[in-house]
Amino acid sequence: MKTIWVLSDGRPGHYNQSLAVAEAVKSLLPVSEAQYKEVKVSKVGKYLLRGLLNRSWGKKLLKTLVSPKAVNLFYKGVDLSSPPDVVISAGKDTSMLNALLGLCFGATTLYIGHPKKLDNRLFTKVLTVLDLGFDNQMLLDVAPTLPYSGNVEAFCREHGLDPEASNTALLIGGDGSGYRYTEKEIDALIAFVNATAGQTNWLVTTSRRTPQEFEEKMHEQMQAKMFVAYHQTPIKAVGPFLSLADCVYVTEESASMVSEAVAARRPVITLMPSETGEQQDYLAILQKFEKTGRITRCHMESLQEKDHNICLDRKSRGKEQMDLAMNLKQVFEGRI
Repeated sequence: MKTIWVLSDGRPGHYNQSLAVAEAVKSLLPVSEAQYKEVKVSKVGKYLLRGLLNRSWGKKLLKTLVSPKAVNLFYKGVDLSSPPDVVISAGKDTSMLNALLGLCFGATTLYIGHPKKLDNRLFTKVLTVLDLGFDNQMLLDVAPTLPYSGNVEAFCREHGLDPEASNTALLIGGDGSGYRYTEKEIDALIAFVNATAGQTNWLVTTSRRTPQEFEEKMHEQMQAKMFVAYHQTPIKAVGPFLSLADCVYVTEESASMVSEAVAARRPVITLMPSETGEQQDYLAILQKFEKTGRITRCHMESLQEKDHNICLDRKSRGKEQMDLAMNLKQVFEGRI
């Protein structure tokens, strides 16, 4: 029986991707326990640990010195009384602990995303949407995403929604990843939703990133069939909204929201402010999605009623998302 550790840096987007991979692994292995651990790296310790992991002599030193006390110099509160067989994580603050557990305990290590300043060979597999040229990468169509497992019909009954109606989901984030939204752009979004409200039922949800003043303005002025104001009533609405939607609009700064929308196999419009930053890796992912027909990128201030008609008529042209469990099976051959 295997023990799985799922590491979290406290960011929901990273954690949800790790949970999706964990579910795939659990379908392959006889798992005795899955432990979910939120970890916090020491600011000083992480530079030392990264340096050691990236050097052959440093790896040898870590293997001889590793103990619960040594690990807790770098990460707080990690209980090593029952070491893991499999470690899964995303986000740079979990990457070093993931690698360390693999190095010192022989765990199978699965890291989601680009390991950045860490040697990729420290991991059993690096799961990524972009081709990074790694020998140990697993190239994904879309970032790992958990399917919605709730009861859509019950959700509709509770909130007075019609599952047979024309429904459009709008997922709204906020400033982050180099993106900045202005009140003028929010006003343009409100005007667009109201102009098309006669054609479709808008299902709108904000998120933790949404500035409260923008959230309040949209809540008051948008003609939405259902509006979830995250800071007032944080209902988990993304899953059911995506299940009900004919098409999806999503603010572009959130890689996790964009990935969830794409994975739902709906036409997706990503909404760009005028200020988008210069994160080349993320831009490459968006361009990949755009090239394969999974998304259409649109500036918020240029939204027009005709754009929505195009969205409703369009079908997602992306390939079917690969079966994550089937692709992971090769990783565990001989270890099951």
